[in-house]
Amino acid sequence: MKSVLEGRRKRVAIRVPNWIGDAVMAGPTIQALGHQFPEVEWHLFAIPRTAPLFEGLDFPFRLHPLPARMRGLRAWNAAVDQMRAVSPDAALILPPSFSSALLARLSGAEVRLGWPGDGRKALLTDVGPVPRRDIHLREQYHQLGDMLARRVLGRALRSDRPRLRFPLRSEEQAEASKWWEARQWNPSEVLVLAPGATYGPTKRWPEDRFAAVGRRWVERGRPVLWFGGPAEAELCRRLDARMEDAKHSFSLAGETSLRQSLALLADAGVLVSNDSGAMHMGQAAGLSVVAIFGSTSPTWTGPVGASQNTIYKAIHCSPCFAKTCPTSFECLDAISVDEVDAAATALWERAGLPASLPGAEVRTGSERRPAVFLDRDGTLIRFVDYLHRADDVELVPGAGAALRALRDEGFALVLVTNQSVVARGTIGLQELERIHLRLHELLAGEDVALDAVEVCPHHPDFTGPCSCRKPKPGMLLRAAQHLDLDLGRSWMIGDTTGDAGAAAAAGVGFKLVRTGYGAEVEASLSGVEACDDLVTASQSILSSLRTAPQR
Repeated sequence: MKSVLEGRRKRVAIRVPNWIGDAVMAGPTIQALGHQFPEVEWHLFAIPRTAPLFEGLDFPFRLHPLPARMRGLRAWNAAVDQMRAVSPDAALILPPSFSSALLARLSGAEVRLGWPGDGRKALLTDVGPVPRRDIHLREQYHQLGDMLARRVLGRALRSDRPRLRFPLRSEEQAEASKWWEARQWNPSEVLVLAPGATYGPTKRWPEDRFAAVGRRWVERGRPVLWFGGPAEAELCRRLDARMEDAKHSFSLAGETSLRQSLALLADAGVLVSNDSGAMHMGQAAGLSVVAIFGSTSPTWTGPVGASQNTIYKAIHCSPCFAKTCPTSFECLDAISVDEVDAAATALWERAGLPASLPGAEVRTGSERRPAVFLDRDGTLIRFVDYLHRADDVELVPGAGAALRALRDEGFALVLVTNQSVVARGTIGLQELERIHLRLHELLAGEDVALDAVEVCPHHPDFTGPCSCRKPKPGMLLRAAQHLDLDLGRSWMIGDTTGDAGAAAAAGVGFKLVRTGYGAEVEASLSGVEACDDLVTASQSILSSLRTAPQR
């Protein structure tokens, strides 16, 4: 197989949608492209409204925030210069606007792919199918991504398990945990209520009914968090005041950044929302969602996945997609408080949270995958002190077969590696990328791939403390949030006391390998099973599945 390190990597510019809901629905396609084609540089261009969603994406992505408004000549020229500086080989244009296609054309991209419409067909080299409202928008974004993959990269974009969640930084997760602790709330018990929708009244379930659902939750002794953007701040404050229980109700609307909101939502129990940006934010955070639809269609933009419940009354005039209603909002009026409350309670119980009603069934979220977290140097690849050259990357013997066996048993494979060489200035992020590109190549030659690569580039002596450097569990927790992993059934394989400490802090099992530093630290890790190498550690994990499926 020809090395991707030979010659310049392909560069693809992706113009990200301008609305939060659209950007969230495009997220699975964007993340799939990066995961399946790590040899490509993926350059994401987004306006300030949606750019923060993608700030958690690392290699092989690069984020380029565009001006908020590009109507003036100066702002427009700045945006053109920004994309042209990347020298993209191709551009995937996800917004349906004329200006986004023109921007790609002026960037010099040889291939420019997007939907038709808005008079922009002449600006595109490859035109996708006409957008439809009877097919989910997420699937239509995947069609465009697949067209790009076939046209530019020579193979299809697989329909793997979609990555609905947007990754968080370890620091963001830590700050969210501090927020919940300060309020003395168990976040898994929290019902998040998002009563707004900027589109218009045909998307807004009545305010009184949101208040009624909130009161029921508070009466059960569980907290309610009112959520929205600055436009919903007054509405949420008003509803919060109606709860008459400051201990169990709080309005967060307009008080947090988009990234802070994602981190807080990721820990919460259930979200009840109109068809709005808040509903899509819940999906991006991995939250269980009850979505209330009025004039719009859940077939087109509804939440997807097991942890969602859509309430929609398909009356004779639905979906009309109108912003105002000529009659009396029958589609929304037909949705009762009992129906929404029951849907939220069902999702809460399905997630394996404590049952609130006598005899309620509690399930354990079995759709979550376990993972095997892998240290890099001395565990997955041959140990090289302060590795800084891609040519020195070499898999340990039997690594491919061991990882294939774990993958075939349903484990996600996640690399978690401390790389203080970046903080020390020994190598830069570009060389680190080349090292991991080489690792991806070697694994591809073994017919196996990593689900994620988590890197801590810090060192306390050079960059100060962080929440991701092993033995802290930040990298494991970040991957668990992003990939929806079941840490209770997961394992870590490593060769240091830091690996063991991170595994213990994250609540996963640990196998020590005697390669790397393992033989030196074995005596200091009492009660830890030591294995000769990655192969025997993997065999031990697989053997444990047969004897004790649930640790």
